[in-house]
Amino acid sequence: MSEKMTRGQFLLCLAGTALAQEKTKQITSEELEALLKQHVFLLDVREPRELVEVGAVKGYMNIPLGQLESRLSEVPKDKTIVTICARGVRAGKAGDILVKHGYKVAGACGITEWKAKNKPVVYPK
Repeated sequence: MSEKMTRGQFLLCLAGTALAQEKTKQITSEELEALLKQHVFLLDVREPRELVEVGAVKGYMNIPLGQLESRLSEVPKDKTIVTICARGVRAGKAGDILVKHGYKVAGACGITEWKAKNKPVVYPK
């Protein structure tokens, strides 16, 4: 059974595909700074050794990306979340996972840019 798709059906299908591929927005260090003033939940998805070596943004919670899906219960559903890693790649993946599970994610960013702009960092104890 061969059926031709109308132009409208094609466009609707194309729009659905684009939405399905939507990725977590990458944000700048300035945007992160503004969001932190709004009391977002900051989720750092780097490995613990990276936090010790490079530092982190004050107020973070650390759940490495590889553990995120098994530890979702530790992430509050009632807060907007910003994810962070070294350059934003893992943070973007974490954001996508969170959105898939019904969390509200404002964006993903990297500590590298944050530090390059001389923004303050803290180190785990």
